[in-house]
Amino acid sequence: MISKNSKQIILSNMPNKEERMKVSNIIDKANKCDALSKITSTTFLDLNEVKIIKAILNRENVKYEIFYPNEYCEKAIIYFLPDYMSKSEINNSDFISCIKIKAKDMPKLRHKDFMGSIYSLGIKNDVIGDIFLTQEGCYLHICKSIEKFILDNLFKVANQEVACYDIDIDSKEAKKLKIEYITKSYIIPSRRIDVLLSEVYSLSRKETKDKIVSGDLYINAKECINPSEEFEYNDIVSFRKCGKLKVGNEIRKTKSGNICIDIYKYK
Repeated sequence: MISKNSKQIILSNMPNKEERMKVSNIIDKANKCDALSKITSTTFLDLNEVKIIKAILNRENVKYEIFYPNEYCEKAIIYFLPDYMSKSEINNSDFISCIKIKAKDMPKLRHKDFMGSIYSLGIKNDVIGDIFLTQEGCYLHICKSIEKFILDNLFKVANQEVACYDIDIDSKEAKKLKIEYITKSYIIPSRRIDVLLSEVYSLSRKETKDKIVSGDLYINAKECINPSEEFEYNDIVSFRKCGKLKVGNEIRKTKSGNICIDIYKYK
């Protein structure tokens, strides 16, 4: 259990109000597990939130398990387990659902169409996990608590009628979901993020820097306003109004000292 004093110290070191509220809620979930001797879970956490929470839980010696619905997911939930329970006893479908949303003309619908319709129902972001768009339908990971609400209330996406189905989170259909990438290699002089983005999105260095400083860049779900920030391999980079990419491995160095790197752009 995380004591009140420890909780206060943890929260006092967090200047961001929204971050403090989220961490406070997660600490309460961990303590509830101890108090009730019953498994509890968080809502969905992004890459940056998982990093922050892991550091706190490890420091406080809290027993937990991180669960990603599949290898392509960027959002996870954290389970808190009583001492007597092992991770093999966790039933993921008790906490997470996978909703399949099917429309008659799927190719005309985009990621933003589905998210717009879902958010229009008044659903908060933290109960929504990853979304996968396929020719068969749109698959959405959500917290179990809102499953019935979505099934009962989501009827249209971008003026198209849709049908919603509950898919077992551990089924083959859910596990086979994956992100489609366009892979291309780039040669750049350094690992500065502005250098990479300027090359990938064919922008001038000034345009790239201006967008970064104005808050358009997120690395692993954390806002970055420093154009000279160095990227790491496997970073997930979102650049508003440009796109999203995953940094691959360095392939080689050129004779002039430049680096050749694979970039995976999200379709």
